[in-house]
Amino acid sequence: MAKFWLVVLLTCIPHVAMAQTPVELLKLKVQADDQVVRDIRFYGTDMDPNTSAVDEQFSLTIDGQNVPITEPLARRLESLRRSFSYDSLSGGIQVGEPGGPMCLLAGPARGMVLETRYLTYENGRITNSEMKPVLAVPENCLFTAKISPQRPEAREDARAALEILFTLSETLPQRS
Repeated sequence: MAKFWLVVLLTCIPHVAMAQTPVELLKLKVQADDQVVRDIRFYGTDMDPNTSAVDEQFSLTIDGQNVPITEPLARRLESLRRSFSYDSLSGGIQVGEPGGPMCLLAGPARGMVLETRYLTYENGRITNSEMKPVLAVPENCLFTAKISPQRPEAREDARAALEILFTLSETLPQRS
């Protein structure tokens, strides 16, 4: 009987260890032309936005520096992510052709691009996951990237996640 429990315990250890490995869930890139001037990344220990665990852990980095994040704010980001991280809730991601500069403003094109761990489900199981751009927001008229979820609710939630991450990034000085 003791052998049986030892085998059960040993087969469960890899699953428990895997569950605690941080996975990049959201990334916000603040760009000037093609250069990333701010890199904000949100990590969690469960990539499936349809599940939640009491022991789930979250972390945040800004330009590679660990930044504390409160549990309620982390859970809010995770909740928002649900509506734009896979096709059935986002309606798919619409990527428009970038246009030419829309104004004669001098200086770099400035904007933000939110990426998420985008999941593909088949028969209720995750079959693929990849970081994928889901929303582009211009900061000036020269930034011409056009990316957004198809469904209005998913667009609003993606915009809310982007604003939370951007606001958190404003707590640290800009990298040089």
